[in-house]
Amino acid sequence: MEPIDDRASEVLPTLGVLVDAADAALHPWVRDHVPESVRRQALADELGFWLHTAAQDSGYAQTYARDAPRSGQPADAYLDRWFALGAERHGAQGHVLAGPRYLGRDPDLPFVGVSASDRPLTSADQYRLVALAREAFAAFEPGFVLVTTADPVGAWPDTRPKMRQVVGLLRDLRRRDTPRELTTAPRTDTAFYDHYREIHAVHVAQEPAHARHARCEDRDELADLARQGMVFDVQVNGTWVGVVAAEPDARRGIRGVTVVELLLDHKYRGRGYGQHLSTLLAQAVRLPDEECLMGTIHVENVAAYRSALRAGRVDVGGEIVIPL
Repeated sequence: MEPIDDRASEVLPTLGVLVDAADAALHPWVRDHVPESVRRQALADELGFWLHTAAQDSGYAQTYARDAPRSGQPADAYLDRWFALGAERHGAQGHVLAGPRYLGRDPDLPFVGVSASDRPLTSADQYRLVALAREAFAAFEPGFVLVTTADPVGAWPDTRPKMRQVVGLLRDLRRRDTPRELTTAPRTDTAFYDHYREIHAVHVAQEPAHARHARCEDRDELADLARQGMVFDVQVNGTWVGVVAAEPDARRGIRGVTVVELLLDHKYRGRGYGQHLSTLLAQAVRLPDEECLMGTIHVENVAAYRSALRAGRVDVGGEIVIPL
């Protein structure tokens, strides 16, 4: 195949430009509840990877080229590049940092990921993003464009939502009441792991869709989190009934911890306990009240999504898929 038509600028933006645009595009809840200095540093940490690694590190690009050689493109074609996007109606010219991706690193599932921009993106940019993906990344045969936005589900026509970011201040979540019999205890080992896997297996057997939206965490990774004080037994009247876990994170202008696991034994489901797992985790982690509990939930995982909202967490945006 011929190399892709390179319409990208050779001059990459500064990190400050990307942070300014990303901060302006955040959900109002984030801007109201997270101090500006915290938001901007969290955004700089996240966007710095896309600007300095995904767009400039040839070693990073070579790993993609090895995993998906079928495109016939040189390794540098896998780097994110800076593209002129066009102007919104009565608005400013825009640019996006975008590159080829593979869903789950599967070479049969290519798409174009938009990692940053120099102004907030809106649904009016949709057709430009489609044109960009088709023209600049044709050699990769992408199936869709993936964009992250603070807009609510359904705001971009002819698209579908994917992972949503659902967050809450630890201070607010900790104030919520939980059933007296439902408690947590810090975990320092992974002796529960076999039972944990069995619970997942039962959930999948009962609800096959569960396998698409959740997975067993790696034992070694859980062990590492346990050493950091981020894994907790869930107990009902002292009996082990599940596990909750988190990891330190900074994402989309928010700093705190991201949910790694909220798992309840199927024998104890249907009692209303699920909606309290976020509260229990928020109460258990040793972080300041002003930090956040975050999580990304697929909208098709209706039970988990609704449970998070009932627990007091707020949907502040997420990924949308623009078909090509």
